[in-house]
Amino acid sequence: MNGTSPAAERARPQPSHDGERGDRAPASILWWLAGLTALGVVVRFASLGVQSYHHDEVITAARVVSGGFVHMLREVKASESNPPLYYVLAWGWAKAFGTGEVGLRSLSALFGAATVPVAYLIGRELASRRAGLVAAAIVAVNPMLIWYSQEARSYALLIFFGALSLLFFVRALNSRGGGRDLALWAVASAAALCSHYFAVFAVGAEAVWLLVALRERRRAALAAIVAVGAVGVALLPLVLAQINPVHIEWIQNIPLSKRLLDTGAAFLAGETGRVIAQPARDGYAIVPALLIGAAFVLLARRGSDRERRGATLGAAVALAVILIPTIAALAGKDYLVERNLLPALVPLALVVAIGFALGGARRLGALLAVLLCAYWLAFDIYVTQTPNLQRPEFGAVAEKMGPPRRPRIVVTWKLGTDPLEFYLRDGSQDINAGRWPVKEIVVVAKQFAAAEAGTRLPRSFRAVERTQLPRLTLTRYVSQRPIPVWFHTLRSLYTGFGRNAVVIDGLPSQASLPRRVGLGGGAHTIATPPGGVEEGAPR
Repeated sequence: MNGTSPAAERARPQPSHDGERGDRAPASILWWLAGLTALGVVVRFASLGVQSYHHDEVITAARVVSGGFVHMLREVKASESNPPLYYVLAWGWAKAFGTGEVGLRSLSALFGAATVPVAYLIGRELASRRAGLVAAAIVAVNPMLIWYSQEARSYALLIFFGALSLLFFVRALNSRGGGRDLALWAVASAAALCSHYFAVFAVGAEAVWLLVALRERRRAALAAIVAVGAVGVALLPLVLAQINPVHIEWIQNIPLSKRLLDTGAAFLAGETGRVIAQPARDGYAIVPALLIGAAFVLLARRGSDRERRGATLGAAVALAVILIPTIAALAGKDYLVERNLLPALVPLALVVAIGFALGGARRLGALLAVLLCAYWLAFDIYVTQTPNLQRPEFGAVAEKMGPPRRPRIVVTWKLGTDPLEFYLRDGSQDINAGRWPVKEIVVVAKQFAAAEAGTRLPRSFRAVERTQLPRLTLTRYVSQRPIPVWFHTLRSLYTGFGRNAVVIDGLPSQASLPRRVGLGGGAHTIATPPGGVEEGAPR
């Protein structure tokens, strides 16, 4: 007797004959995996510079990693709500490759592409090499995974280390001896926790499973779990220092049910709505939902016991990531938003891959997998050509505005202020009160709102120039003499966005401006407006 209970033995995923780690993969499998990994690299790196920085990325580039190492650590503690691992790596990466879109985002793209072969290894352990290849294909082209592989934030690291944790968790369950896999699980889990706090739900579910399933190695499992727990305890002082209700108040303004629906749509079609200040477009998720639903049906009707066990493991980890924060939200601790639930995406991809790779439905499963990946790949390319599916193009806005000829006011989207200041690079600042005598006002609005944008301005201002970009319209209003304009009038202009902010640009002196908070590097400063930080800032 080895001390393993029958229930735990049934819960243990059994490797297939072609999934034993001691087997050498056929050359064809290696070529397929190499091709899928290359695809993951191409779709991430080819379009890294297509989109402007979003608000949170500017926080990374201009505030956190722009100074020295100690400055970076202080900013993580003072202004972020995430652990330090990404910022430590991004600080060094920025010194080598710069803080431009391609240079800084390439770190996330690298980790995003590296998740592709990890997905193959997990699928091979759970079911078969065939399932591993399908999982690698899904991870290579999934729009949500690509989106956060192209963002200068910590999510690509979270996904990568979460996938590594899942891999070594499954290997530890399959292994009959030695503690190497448990040790590697502990290292990967600790790295995931140091990437994003929401990794705790996946890591916690895996830890409980290990304790139950590995009775014959309870001491080794407990040692690994204690090591991960020690890392979590070490992060607690930072967590307490970072707690700031302002950072999350926007979350609770969105109904929980809508956020859960948004998560499902985002997992199927990427960020196509609120995050990019656009109306929700859940229709893009219909085709993937139907194809994935077919995979679930196949798994239920034709899956073998081994395949169902592997899928159950992946589903259990994913459900822990989703259900525990949902229960916490209902209890008043609400941090649930789609990007925070990203640790559930790779485990769910494994479930779908197993459904498509069933031994009892090879042709049908292969057809469905090809259709899903082809749809996603086509959609990924479509996003690169469609500004309405991208982050707002504030780099193009700043280029069209050019350097200020005189002091000017810019009215724009609340979350567009930091990107605009970053791209203007001329000392522009948020303002949050007062009366401002200016001769020039530029309103950055959605195209449908541009005609009405300046109707509340004093009559002395006349529209002298209107520039249309693929998604936004810039309207320049000029008065023959300086006219004092109240801040609340500027902020109330109709731009088509939910909430405006006001930037002043080109002042010879900043002495009269409100108290400011440095963005780092000395050139860009902001003032915190009444009501604090909106969605995504900082996260």
